[in-house]
Amino acid sequence: MPVRLARSAIVIGLLLAGVIAEAGVDPPLLDAVKRGDAAGARTLIREGADVNGAEADGTTPLHWSVQADDLETTALLLEAGADVEAANRYGVIPLSVACTNGSAPMIARLLAEGADPNRPLPEGETPLMTAARTGVIAAVDALLTAGAVVDAREAWQGQTALMWAAVEGHAVVETLLAAGADVGARSTGGFTPLLFAVREGHLDTTRALLLAGASADDTAPDGTSALVLAVINAHFDLAALLLDHGVDPSAPDRRGSALHAVAWLRRPGWALSGPPRRPTGTVDSLELARRLLAGGADPNARVTWTERKRGGFDLGMVVNNPPDINVGRNYITLVGSTPYFLAAKHSDVELMRLLAAHGADPLIPTVQGVTPLMAAAGIGFWQGESPGPNNGVPEADTLAAVTLAWELANAATAGGVDVNGTAPFGGTVVEGDGIELLGRLPLNVHEFDETAPGDMRWGGSTALHGAAVRGVDSVVQFLVDKGGDLRATNDLGWTPLMIADGLYIGQTEKEQPATAAYIRQLLDPAP
Repeated sequence: MPVRLARSAIVIGLLLAGVIAEAGVDPPLLDAVKRGDAAGARTLIREGADVNGAEADGTTPLHWSVQADDLETTALLLEAGADVEAANRYGVIPLSVACTNGSAPMIARLLAEGADPNRPLPEGETPLMTAARTGVIAAVDALLTAGAVVDAREAWQGQTALMWAAVEGHAVVETLLAAGADVGARSTGGFTPLLFAVREGHLDTTRALLLAGASADDTAPDGTSALVLAVINAHFDLAALLLDHGVDPSAPDRRGSALHAVAWLRRPGWALSGPPRRPTGTVDSLELARRLLAGGADPNARVTWTERKRGGFDLGMVVNNPPDINVGRNYITLVGSTPYFLAAKHSDVELMRLLAAHGADPLIPTVQGVTPLMAAAGIGFWQGESPGPNNGVPEADTLAAVTLAWELANAATAGGVDVNGTAPFGGTVVEGDGIELLGRLPLNVHEFDETAPGDMRWGGSTALHGAAVRGVDSVVQFLVDKGGDLRATNDLGWTPLMIADGLYIGQTEKEQPATAAYIRQLLDPAP
């Protein structure tokens, strides 16, 4: 037994020794360069150390001296025969390292020793792309002088050096443009250098690209224009720049228009996928809206997207939201809505006034007949999701929006607005007992599709029904003062009081007890 243990110990020791030998110990020169021991490295080079002795992954002393930007040691290594094109197992050559550092003197030295300015990494990244991303003009100049191909593309996303520089917003964009870089090239995903710069909010880079011939009306494959791309990322200064370069402010968009995008960004509601965008620059959203309108943007453009059927937790009740803008969920379709409608829905009085002053029609409803007045009062309001008290929109703003919507609608109709007007919702049949449907979804909810989207229980509702679900007593009183009927019923027989007492909406039952008590007092005032 003791003998066997001894033999086992010997075998294990030999195996460990083999592992250590296979892993290797860094050659002395490599170790000295890695540690930054320039004096020791000089001594070893003069003594004839192997200047190409590499680590297990193929990294050589030259890689390390270049990474440290040690020109003196690099020169000694090269003079002693270091391989300027040596690649480690990841395909990285010393020139790539120098470009990552943005070291123009090091790049120039390696190029002078025969480094290939166009040798890419395995994924296709060229030294010029790396230098363009780093942003040192002298480094880019050195590569271009040595013959770097300015419009080479990497294999992964088909992007060029100009695109990489545009993403970072570097001044080397102008250097690349002067060298003939294609300002209109598109990546595999269909983005141009301009679209990359706009998305990232680089004002000077965008200006340089426009001056070089990029189109201000450039559009992404999904139909998003450069203008709307700037807006949805809250780069309002940049959007203003595009307007100055003749972009069409009324161009159709997946969100309706640039004005629609501004309306959502000003009062976004609860953001499901992150906080609202923080504006960059000095132009605010209202000023941008003013410039859009002055440039000819149509204040009466309407959302035209097609609703798509949803299942799962939402059971087909949640409707489309504008793509790429973080807003709260909605259960009544926004198809047909104008920027003014959205401003009214969001209690955004400033934007309502601006749009009205530029010809916005205060009467245009959605395709389901919901008017701006109804939306301002609360039709479509989803507590916790829509702009409201939970996200910084006080009741006073809502009352002001309802008041303005009423005044503007009456001015447009010479006083003919019916405060008890209803939203027809297209006459879709909703199956189930009206009282029971206060606490559950329709029996045929799974049959609802793009022709009958969202929560069809609201068909035939009035502005007062909206005020009840929103829980705004001041709006209830305002509408009653204008002749609103608290006993009005929608298609399911719901009154505003029934809604305030409790309604299943957004997968929970929501009550407005204070508003219910207020409505009861109005219906049966104390003697």
